[in-house]
Amino acid sequence: MGKVADKLTVNLIDGKASSKLCNHFLKLLEMQENYAVRPVVFLCIGSDRYTGDALGPLVGTYLEEKSNCIIYGSLECPVHAGNLVETINLINQKFYHPIIIAIDACLGKYNEIGNMEIWEGGLHAGIAVGNRLPCVGHISIVGVVNAGGQIGYIDLQSTPLSIVIKLSKVIGEALSEGVAIVNLRLAERIPG
Repeated sequence: MGKVADKLTVNLIDGKASSKLCNHFLKLLEMQENYAVRPVVFLCIGSDRYTGDALGPLVGTYLEEKSNCIIYGSLECPVHAGNLVETINLINQKFYHPIIIAIDACLGKYNEIGNMEIWEGGLHAGIAVGNRLPCVGHISIVGVVNAGGQIGYIDLQSTPLSIVIKLSKVIGEALSEGVAIVNLRLAERIPG
């Protein structure tokens, strides 16, 4: 997963999961160098081909509907193994020194299903299905959608949609709230 620092893990059963994620997201964002002047880009990785892999696109779609931010990866325009490298290059060409927030589904142990993890550093998408893709993200967020076995794509195919929707809603709410708070804070700094 690259350099992992300051990781927070919360579970869906925690009624305060969204606000904990939001607060940790804000803390990690404020730790990024010159965060107030850098574009924040949400890179929501996954596809709707497998239920378990739809977490990223569901979060991206939620953010498109609920907040005003830069998003790559939604149900309509997914970012997946086939176009991830191209999308990363596009983001880096289009935006100067962006802060990339990478969001993806992952497989874990049975007792970790429903966990959401956020940390400073990148993630490697596609590991569960044997893809070798570049590490991406200044801040990473994953949702544990299912327990992982030997054949990752089968676990992603057999993931109940309900868990993926619940995870995407909590993550989407946390990030949408975080973006609103950041925009408010930045607006208050601008003399007018």
